[in-house]
Amino acid sequence: MAQNRPHNMKRAYMLYLGLIIFHSKSIQSAPLSSYLVSSFTPPDSDSNLPFNHIALNNITGDIYIGARERLYQLDAHLNLKQTVDTGMCSFPNYDRFNDNKLLITVITPQNYTLITCGGCGDNCQTRNLDDVSVTRDLYNSRKVVAPGDLPTVGVVALGADYETYIIPKHGESFYLFIAISGGGAVSEFSSISKYSLTDLQLQQYIPAYVFTDDSTRSKHMISYEDFIYVFISRNEETYLGRICSDSPDQDFASYTEIKLQCGLDGSQNVIQSAYIGPAGSQLAESMNINTTDDLLYAVFSSSPSSSLCVYKMIDVQQRFEDAILGCILGTDTGTENMFIEGSECRKLQGGIAKLVTEVHLLKVYVRFE
Repeated sequence: MAQNRPHNMKRAYMLYLGLIIFHSKSIQSAPLSSYLVSSFTPPDSDSNLPFNHIALNNITGDIYIGARERLYQLDAHLNLKQTVDTGMCSFPNYDRFNDNKLLITVITPQNYTLITCGGCGDNCQTRNLDDVSVTRDLYNSRKVVAPGDLPTVGVVALGADYETYIIPKHGESFYLFIAISGGGAVSEFSSISKYSLTDLQLQQYIPAYVFTDDSTRSKHMISYEDFIYVFISRNEETYLGRICSDSPDQDFASYTEIKLQCGLDGSQNVIQSAYIGPAGSQLAESMNINTTDDLLYAVFSSSPSSSLCVYKMIDVQQRFEDAILGCILGTDTGTENMFIEGSECRKLQGGIAKLVTEVHLLKVYVRFE
């Protein structure tokens, strides 16, 4: 399949803007416990079950925690509201543990639910956000979460049915986007996939074998404007992958990658978490930007310290376009990615005017003929 894909695709281009760095050794003002506002300890007799995922209800402030064989619903002050015993998997899998790896709150005009997916292959549930014990099972033809200790991340975002470009339908709707870890080691899975919210049926996907390095770890996923961003740790380096949320193709030929670095010497290189949001007044002033300009905040680590690096989203988006254009023009800003099967640069035929037109189109969909 990958050989027939007209990828631009999957370019690796380094983005390095370490603007704010906090090293754990420099925080000496007070022990962390002195800042503690509230805490939660599971009341279960076996309270050492690992926590795997957390989700937030932005309307009520409720917090949902996915643990091994448990779901916890807390209020905004971390008081326990409900515990659900999800049990072990009812059929053999890698270790039969139901780790409740994926929790996604869906708050849209059509849905007000919590999607939970454990370690039981293709089985997920939709649950009532107010009462997580109320559930409806959803089954899929492909496995939804990665096996064992491999992480799975997801996000709900607006997108278009790729068939819309063939048979016009009713525009955009909300979809569940999921990224798993493991690369070719989990070939029966999809590395990045898109599902309908109503029945969790698979819409589009990139097969896991496309990511040839088994060290690939999808650590975080964010929806921003018309794109889905996946933060990937690979061989102790960090890559930012991007797909168009409304790609009109079956296998996301719009996938593109750049490389992220953090720290003055790039030594903080393993991504832990990320967030996109506006700059505060002081940060905006120091960076000479508007308070409404969006920034990418990303936490990196490298033993024994951690760092917070901040990137202007306009710069992040520009690096993707630079990589794509560099691939078209054959410059060193656009290169094939050795970690992705079928990655290749193809020059477009025609003058520079056509190239500029094509690059503007790439903001919606990346395809090279």
